[in-house]
Amino acid sequence: MGKYKSLMKKVILVIGFVMCLLLVQAQTRRQMGGVYCAYPFTEVETGKTLSIEKYEDEDNLVLEGYTPFYISHYGRHGSRWMPHDDRYTWVNRHFEDVSNLTLLGKKVRKILWRVWDNAQGNGGKLSKLGALQHRGIANRMYQRFPHIFATGNRVTARSSVVDRCAKSMLAFTDELHHLQPSLTMDVKTDSADMAWIAYTSPEEKALENRTKVTPKVSTDRFMHLLFKDISKIDDPMKLMGEMQAITSSIQDVGLNFKSYPKDIEEQLNALFTDEEFRAFYEANNKRMTICNGDDLYNEQIPMRSAVSLWHHIRDDADRALASGKPSADLRFGHDTNLYRLLTLLGAGYERVSEETGMFESSCDRYDYNRMDVVVPMATNLQMIFYKKDVPDEAHPEKNIVVRLLYNEVNEAQIKGMEDVFYGSDVPPYDKNYFSWEEFKQYMESRIDKAEHVRQLHALNTMVGTAQANTKTAGMFGKGSEEHGQTLPAVLVPNGQNSWTPQTQDTEKKCIAPYYYKDTELQGFRNSHWIVGGCTQDYGSFTVATLGGKLRLQPEERATPFSHADEISHPHYYAINLRKEHLKTELTALSHTAILRVTPQEDQDVHIVINPNSDEGEGYIEIDTLNHRVYGYNPVHRIYQGWGEPAGFSGHFVLEYPEGLVDFGVFSKESKKGKGLEAKGARIGAWLTFKGQTEKSMELRTASSFTGKENALSNLEKEVDNLASSFDEMRERAIDAWCDRFHTIDVQSKDTAKVNQFYGAFYRASFLPRQMSDVNGDYPPFAHGETKQENPSLVTLHSSLPKAYGDFSMWDIYRAELPLYNIITPTLSGDMMQSLVNMYKEGGWMPIFPCWNSYTAAMIGDHAGVALADAYVKGIRSFDAQTAYQGMRKNAFQSPKSFEEYKDGMGRRALKSYLKYGFIPMEDSVKEAFHQNEQTSRTLEYAFDDFAVAQMAKLLADSLEYQKNKGNFLSLDKKMLLADYKQLMRRSENWRHVINPKTGWADGRHQNRKWENNLDLVHRKSYITEGATCHYTWYVPQNVEGLFLVISNSGQNVIARLDMMFDNGMYWHGNEPCHQIAYLYNKAGAPWKTQQRIHHILNTEYNDTPGGLSGNDDAGQMSAWYMFSAIGFYPVCPATPYYYIGTPSFDKVTFNLENGRKFEIVAEGVDDENFYIQQVDLNGKSGYYLSHDDLLKGGKLSFRMGNSPKY
Repeated sequence: MGKYKSLMKKVILVIGFVMCLLLVQAQTRRQMGGVYCAYPFTEVETGKTLSIEKYEDEDNLVLEGYTPFYISHYGRHGSRWMPHDDRYTWVNRHFEDVSNLTLLGKKVRKILWRVWDNAQGNGGKLSKLGALQHRGIANRMYQRFPHIFATGNRVTARSSVVDRCAKSMLAFTDELHHLQPSLTMDVKTDSADMAWIAYTSPEEKALENRTKVTPKVSTDRFMHLLFKDISKIDDPMKLMGEMQAITSSIQDVGLNFKSYPKDIEEQLNALFTDEEFRAFYEANNKRMTICNGDDLYNEQIPMRSAVSLWHHIRDDADRALASGKPSADLRFGHDTNLYRLLTLLGAGYERVSEETGMFESSCDRYDYNRMDVVVPMATNLQMIFYKKDVPDEAHPEKNIVVRLLYNEVNEAQIKGMEDVFYGSDVPPYDKNYFSWEEFKQYMESRIDKAEHVRQLHALNTMVGTAQANTKTAGMFGKGSEEHGQTLPAVLVPNGQNSWTPQTQDTEKKCIAPYYYKDTELQGFRNSHWIVGGCTQDYGSFTVATLGGKLRLQPEERATPFSHADEISHPHYYAINLRKEHLKTELTALSHTAILRVTPQEDQDVHIVINPNSDEGEGYIEIDTLNHRVYGYNPVHRIYQGWGEPAGFSGHFVLEYPEGLVDFGVFSKESKKGKGLEAKGARIGAWLTFKGQTEKSMELRTASSFTGKENALSNLEKEVDNLASSFDEMRERAIDAWCDRFHTIDVQSKDTAKVNQFYGAFYRASFLPRQMSDVNGDYPPFAHGETKQENPSLVTLHSSLPKAYGDFSMWDIYRAELPLYNIITPTLSGDMMQSLVNMYKEGGWMPIFPCWNSYTAAMIGDHAGVALADAYVKGIRSFDAQTAYQGMRKNAFQSPKSFEEYKDGMGRRALKSYLKYGFIPMEDSVKEAFHQNEQTSRTLEYAFDDFAVAQMAKLLADSLEYQKNKGNFLSLDKKMLLADYKQLMRRSENWRHVINPKTGWADGRHQNRKWENNLDLVHRKSYITEGATCHYTWYVPQNVEGLFLVISNSGQNVIARLDMMFDNGMYWHGNEPCHQIAYLYNKAGAPWKTQQRIHHILNTEYNDTPGGLSGNDDAGQMSAWYMFSAIGFYPVCPATPYYYIGTPSFDKVTFNLENGRKFEIVAEGVDDENFYIQQVDLNGKSGYYLSHDDLLKGGKLSFRMGNSPKY
């Protein structure tokens, strides 16, 4: 069967190709009238209604075991004059100066006046032919489905208020009344219906206003035919276009002449060459497609504009089907509204040839969107609903099916939806029946995607690329801490590469590749920047596109650019480089990207490629035989082992098109050479092409962390097999982002707030990144020696389908990874297994695994928290027993050799922590990037111990079950329970660094004496990136215990929390404060949590380049925003509970991997009504939510108000 389907697909493709060739040859001038093309089943010269029998056997409308029950119809008005009289008069004005007319021009003047005599006063009105078209459609509908129009049955008809639509409706219904006088008919034209029957959204209007398509044709020949001095014609292209429209419209209005004006039609047609006429036809098609159809560049605006019409059709159908009596709903509107509806439906259709009377298959995107096929005059969509004669109780979804007829005979094929195949007598080619229930679900999925496409284009990728401008900016942060450090990158969620415009040419620490303040662009970088932090890029390379003069080094080729000339979306970036006279566009998947370069004038176009090796160890070569550039950029460590080789490289290939006219390589010493390879410092390669105006060229690139062969394999698998063109790759990138965004559907009247949410979602989807190739190969963690002369730099293995790296673990364990545990548990499982593999390959669970190396970059030991959180939340797709072995080793052991410890393995200062129960001031923690910070380390280790204890307890509880199933056990239950007790005792070590006298975090000495610090807001050596007032609250595992210590110090907990916010002590720009606002819940004042969270959301985040209050830290800052805007937060990871905050949206829907939905509905929420008046989960009240509650699906309901409920 599979071979048969494959063969049929090939046959269809061949037939389709042949039909495309025939289409170009057979197309008539009337068909090329586009939107003026008359309905194919009415003869334009006589108005005679044509039979449809030669197009379709009537038996095909009979479905065995089903009876037609209901018809839903939407029709464009019938043939008309041009929309406005002034379009005729504007043309005629150009022929008023007889002295400027040629002999032919004078003849054309008379013809145009004949047309005007007929058209005057009729602009936009229905012609005789238009009325006959609708009478014919009505007649055929009645003949086909007479029992639907039986005596006493209901017919409802509605139209646009535009006269031609109302007259079309009256012609249609009058014919039905003539055929069946006893019909119950409700016929009405009402302005209230314009909100759906002829709705054009504001974004659709904006799209129409900005869409300009110029025909690719010269007007000179045409103008010289008619005018002696063509310089007197202000707008020749418009005049030629309007005359083409008048010519095309004759077929629509000919019956209103005394006799059909064949002479006028032929003489006007003769003015145009076939190429000229087709040029206007193609331009009109393209503009209509962009504004109304399925076009990659219209951001699915037309689909969204059709939603209200679809909902009306859907609801009317449901009501009619529930009524128990056959009926029909008839709607009459405009070509654009019907076209958008078809686009929303995802419908494809076929063309009826005037010459052959046969269907001609559509061939490509624009063949699906040719106006004479899609929206000729009187075009219509009929949805025929069938009821099963004997209801199927086992499969109720089959009891009502719907068939879509386009222009009565064309079967509208629905992309992406399976037809329902009923009955053995139904021919195999006639499968155009759909389950109505499944059809509605399909439509909702398309509407959801259209909304996510809107969000994808509306979100601001520039947030975080500038210095913070938020409320607390400048209060506590210093240097790059006051900067989001994000990128406006093109990528797919958690893909290997982030492609970003480059304004900085280094991989040095704390320097991002792009800053909003910069004014010169150096190229486009394949980056592995750990987004949102003070880290460094690695294994990157840059591609620059230049016009005119060749410049090689980044500072030489830097070219001015304006943000006004940038288009930046997660899936697409474009820039108009005015000085270079080039437009460069970029789209990408995980391992690959395509750059499209379009010259704006004839000139030399240069492509410069360089590996960004600050150490001067890169390599590059040109392979002119295979049209390919290859290179690598070795990765070097930072923090522990700073500057040492990391054991792997970023490999890249770039394939270029035909037309190379010059090439070479360069280095720091040799500015320009004709060689084929270079190695060392500041090297690169350059390629030169002869660019032609508006003729694009595409550059295909791929990368790998394992070697040249896998980079080529990635290119083959992602580009050759999946997305061979720029537009195909762009569509796949859009799909990847829509899939990610659809895990959380957010609805709000405040569209700007929705855009901001999905901007945060974008930033929370960069990291951890995929390290593996498409085939599963990846560089082993923390070992392997780079051999630069060998193109395959590391040992390859494929134990995982996908391996992930760059876990900015001090940050993302708090909210980002918990978010993934909800929305993408399968991905979370892969990420957790990646951590387990790091332990297996390196011998220790990593602390901050970035650059595929041990780093000890930050404090704490939070890989264990991430693993425990995933396990506690039910994720089992990783080796939990081996994971625990690594977690336990970190918690109880230190490396035996100093070299291992120095290299970043194991917890820092663990010996002191175990000896004293805290890390004393005397232990300066030398072998760490962050030295000292003893109090902060103690607090974080105490929480880490708690997390590991939760894992131990759950594993102990599950061992008996696994033993009974016969699974191999590598852990001992007795040991696990002993670990649990000991680790839980250690989880109380926070008490040793919270001074009981003051109730604040404090430094402590070996002799157990306190620093007795009273400076709460300035930095201290024993606190990490903040002040003691910030770290005091970091006891998520025992908030009640912390509150008791504070109370015993003589302080009121709520007053102490108020001090943090009211006295300017709260700093949202770094992670240790992120849970503080939620602690009011535990203190008995949840309304203050609501107040503080609302304030933070509105003052510490905004949708500008400076709209993050500090480093985004691999997406943690953005993940906090997402959770808090939704209405809850994981204050204590490694437990299955969430604290309620305050919802910001009318409705949030989690579309869970298990197929269930969890909804959060906030009645009355807005910027004033952020206080919760009532909350319940499936009828149960409370301010806590469990992970199990989420996974089961259900509804969390809020009723909001503008004052606290105490």
